Amino acid sequence: MTIDQTVADVFDETIKALTILDLNKLQTLEERIAALAKYSIVCSKGSLSSILAKRHLLELILRNLESNLATLHRLHGRDMRDQWAH
Repeated sequence: MTIDQTVADVFDETIKALTILDLNKLQTLEERIAALAKYSIVCSKGSLSSILAKRHLLELILRNLESNLATLHRLHGRDMRDQWAH
């Protein structure tokens, strides 16, 4: 498997794991990414646009998750205040 394909697969697997909130898979992927980060990765120009598109999608998913998490924190805080008020 080429480095290009490995990077693309990691992005795909990360996106899938985030969408189903598979924390074990995310941890495994984190370890794979850490191992890849030790090396200078150079992707071919042909696969670069595909990898950048996957990266962009991952960034959108992460921003959405961050927004949803912030909303959940606010709702939880409000719910806790309401419970203490009763």
